[in-house]
Amino acid sequence: MKIILKTRALSVNKCWQGRRFKTQDYKDYEKELTALLTPYRRQRTLKGKVAVDVVFYLKWASTTDFDNLLKPLFDILVKNEIISDDRFIWDMKVKKVKADEDKIVINLKAIKG
Repeated sequence: MKIILKTRALSVNKCWQGRRFKTQDYKDYEKELTALLTPYRRQRTLKGKVAVDVVFYLKWASTTDFDNLLKPLFDILVKNEIISDDRFIWDMKVKKVKADEDKIVINLKAIKG
């Protein structure tokens, strides 16, 4: 399954106040991604082991740690039933690319075994 999200990625650093409370930035990001994921939710949820390739196209690629972008993205994919649980991600490739427009491209594939 290939997912293209024409939006900026949100760093985990902007997601939480303290340890438990979502920031308004995170709530807004979650709402935006939920809307963008609507067409993909019609497909069957990937269950079991999953391979993930993520490319973050970023205006500010040189100042962004891509590992901080992964957790919020994966949590939202789970919440929207794209994947059953991010603990089942067994293989992952992540890349960031400097771009004029922010975008996230995700390729998901079930792993047998």
